[in-house]
Amino acid sequence: MGAALGASILKSAQRSERGGGDRRYLTQPRGGGTTWYVVAEVPRTLQGVLGKKRLLKSLETDDLRVARVARWNALATLKTQIAECRASTSKDGDPLLLEAMAFREEFVRADAARRNELKHEIADRAEEIDLAAGAPREDYDPFDEGTPASRQATDFARLATGKATPADIYVDRWLSSSTYGERTKADARMAIGQFRSWCEKSDQGFFIESITDRVASNFRDDFFVKAGAHPKTANKKLSALRQYWEWLDRSFGVQPNPWMRKSLPKTRAHRVAPDGPLGPERPFTDDEIRKLLVGPADKDLSNVMLIGALSGMRLEEIGQLRVGDCKDGLFSITRSKTAAGVRTIPIHSALDPLVEQLTGTRDVKSYLFPDFPNTGWDDNRTMAISKRFAYYRKKVGVDDKRPGARRSKVNFHSFRRWFATKAEEAGHRENIVADIMGHEGNVGITFGLYSNAQLKQLKKDCVESVELPK
Repeated sequence: MGAALGASILKSAQRSERGGGDRRYLTQPRGGGTTWYVVAEVPRTLQGVLGKKRLLKSLETDDLRVARVARWNALATLKTQIAECRASTSKDGDPLLLEAMAFREEFVRADAARRNELKHEIADRAEEIDLAAGAPREDYDPFDEGTPASRQATDFARLATGKATPADIYVDRWLSSSTYGERTKADARMAIGQFRSWCEKSDQGFFIESITDRVASNFRDDFFVKAGAHPKTANKKLSALRQYWEWLDRSFGVQPNPWMRKSLPKTRAHRVAPDGPLGPERPFTDDEIRKLLVGPADKDLSNVMLIGALSGMRLEEIGQLRVGDCKDGLFSITRSKTAAGVRTIPIHSALDPLVEQLTGTRDVKSYLFPDFPNTGWDDNRTMAISKRFAYYRKKVGVDDKRPGARRSKVNFHSFRRWFATKAEEAGHRENIVADIMGHEGNVGITFGLYSNAQLKQLKKDCVESVELPK
C-alpha cells in the first residue's frame, strides 16, 4: 500500500475525530461510500519487522453501523498479530518491559506534539494488553486511574510515560560502582530478586515510586518474620535493599528511604545457651577427628583435612596455597580477609612427607591443589570441596544439627577450632596461638619481647604440640 493510501488513511482518521459518530479504528482508504477497514498502529519497535506503520483489515461492508459492531473482533485479530510478532522478536528479558522502556526513552525526549502522539500509541498498546487479558472495553483510558484496567496494562502505561520506574533497573549500575566483593553482589541481587517475587505474588507494583514504608514493612513481616527466618539472614538482605535505596538517593534524590529502621532485633546473646541450637559452633572432638581422617575420603579431601587439622588454616587459605608458598618449613599465607591473616605457619613434621609429595618439582606458581575449580565468588577455589566435605562429614556420622538451628555446629572450620583448643591446652601463650591462627585484636603481651628467631621457634613448638588422636 503506497504513500497515497497512507495519507488517505490519516485523512479518514482525522474525519472520524471531527465527527460523524464513533469511528475509532475505522477508515475508508478508498474514500466515502467504499468498504470500511479497521486500522491498528504498529509499535515503532516492530515497524522494521512487519515493514508497516499500520495494519488494515477489511470489514467487508460499506455500512458504518455494521462496521462499528464488527470492528472489535477485527481489531483483536490485528493486535494478536502484533503481539505474536513481538513475542517472536523478544529473546531476552520481559518483552512488555522492554517495549515500555523503549516508549519511555522516546517519550522523555519528545516535544509536546510528539508526546501527545505517543500517548495515543501507548494507550492503544495498553488496550491491546487489556484485550489479551480478556477485558475488552470501548471507553478505555489507561491514564485514568478510575478506569478498571488490568494491572499489567496500567503498569505498562505508567512505565512508558515515565510515571513509574522499575525498582531494579539501576541495580547493575549501583553494584558496578561499588567496592563490594562478588559474593556480596550476588547476595544483593538475590535480596532484590526475592523482593520482586514477593511484589508480584502480592499484586504490589515493583516500582521505585510505589515502594513505601508500609510496603517495606509488609515485605519484612511476610517474607522473614512469618517464615521464621533467622534475624542475621533477614538483616543481611534488608541491609542490601537499604543500601540500594541510599544509592538511589545519592544518584537521583529518591527519598525517603523505605528500608530505614526495618532490621529485625538481634538475638540477645545472654539468653542463648552455649549448648543450645542458637549457641556458637564448636571444635571437633578427638573421636570426630579420628572418624574424619580414617574414613573413605578422596585423596584431595583427605589431604586438605590433614593440613587443616595440623595448621589451623582456613579452608580457602589452603586452597590458595601455591607450591612457592610451601618452602623452608613454612606455609606462607599471602592472601587473607584481614591484615593479621597474612602470616607464616611452621609446617608440622607430620605434614612434611605430604607437602614434599604435593610440591615435588612443580612450578612455584602452580597451586598446591591444582584440580580445585575456581567456581566461587572473588576467585574462591574451595566452594566445591567445601560441599564435598559437608556430604562426607555426614556420611561418616559427624554432625551436630540441633532442632531449631540453621546449620550444624560442626563444619570444616571446626578443624581450626580443634587446632586452637589443642594448642591452648598444651599451655602455649595466647599471642603465639593468635599469630599462627591469624587472629586480630589485643592478645596480651606484644611480639616486641621476642627476637625473630625466638618467635619462629615458639610458633614451631606450638604447632608441633598439636597431635592427632591415636
